[in-house]
Amino acid sequence: MRTPNLKFILETIMQDQPAPMSPQEKQTFKEAVANFSAMGDSVYGKGDIDEIVERVKTIVESADRIMTEGDDWFSNQALKKENKRMHEDYKEFSDASMQLKEAQQRMSLAYENIGNHLNRFFDVG
Repeated sequence: MRTPNLKFILETIMQDQPAPMSPQEKQTFKEAVANFSAMGDSVYGKGDIDEIVERVKTIVESADRIMTEGDDWFSNQALKKENKRMHEDYKEFSDASMQLKEAQQRMSLAYENIGNHLNRFFDVG
């Protein structure tokens, strides 16, 4: 087996290196960094999840009351069984909203960390 020459060693090292960025790619990057903070509204979830959960809860409770306010006991019992599933779905919806808020907090923290890191080297807008 031959000893690899310097050219072979350099080619081996350079094949793992990414190609240099084109001027267009650099310009696109600069624009993305300049608009980095504009993504914050989405990351921080400006919509109020708690308000939505409360509104859905009110709708579910009202639907349950309206559907079971009739005088027919047998019909009311059947509707209560049907509505039980709706209440279970609401519970799942409420639990998912809590998980979403927790994930959003983690996402916000990671987003801020990325912004702080970028801000050390680039003009983050």
